[in-house]
Amino acid sequence: MPPGAAEAQPQAASGAPARGLPPEAAERVLARLAGLAPSPVLRRRLEGAVPLLAALAPPPADAPLSLLDSPAWAALLDAVTVQETRLFRAASQITALADRLPSLPGAPRLLSAGCATGEEAWTLAVLAAVAGLPAEIVGIDLCRPALAAAAAGRFGTGPPDPMREVPPAYRSCFRPCGDWIEPLAPAPRFRRANLLDLPEDLGLFGAILCRNVLIYLLPQARAEVLRGLVDHLLPGGLLLLGPTDAPGPELPLRPEAGAPGTWRRK
Repeated sequence: MPPGAAEAQPQAASGAPARGLPPEAAERVLARLAGLAPSPVLRRRLEGAVPLLAALAPPPADAPLSLLDSPAWAALLDAVTVQETRLFRAASQITALADRLPSLPGAPRLLSAGCATGEEAWTLAVLAAVAGLPAEIVGIDLCRPALAAAAAGRFGTGPPDPMREVPPAYRSCFRPCGDWIEPLAPAPRFRRANLLDLPEDLGLFGAILCRNVLIYLLPQARAEVLRGLVDHLLPGGLLLLGPTDAPGPELPLRPEAGAPGTWRRK
């Protein structure tokens, strides 16, 4: 082997340099286009997505956010995004919202932003059904397999038990179906969307939930996402965030008394 051959760039069969995007470069692109913060979890998932990275070339510095709609980048996002969610997660926050549903502005329309596999959106559907409200529930996420699972509207019996956080008053709103649990409520509507680039036709909502999502984003991206969500929140509407999240003082929001992690638009 000639000197320096071990350090030479890998070559494709044709003699051209092998294509592909290193994990660290993909991490930088995802930070810019989806706001994803660098983390050991993200890096491990990128390092495990070598076949997907091999299909990617470095995009131009001014690549639009719509690049994430391309098949190759969409597939990478499917592989690296975190999809952690549960029915009635943080039940005290959800039941506080249930008490306020009848007084929300609008039809009401409710948004689960970063809906993952849909447990949160289906929880909202159950709340509205119990309240007798003809609410429109929308769930948005970037991960296509998660959205497909959300639209299916059924949750494996576990372990762990998918009903473990559902309050007794709502347990009759779910039925066992073999190895699955199915909610007894009108189906939410799910669509793919980037929280940094919310669709113009998304409309306005009486309540928006974006819980345990912002923790995966860079500080600037968190601020941009919050501004965008507030723009889609009706005056008097509620914004529900995760326990470690708080909106900046520049946003037209005030804490909602008696409702943890909840802000009302002024």
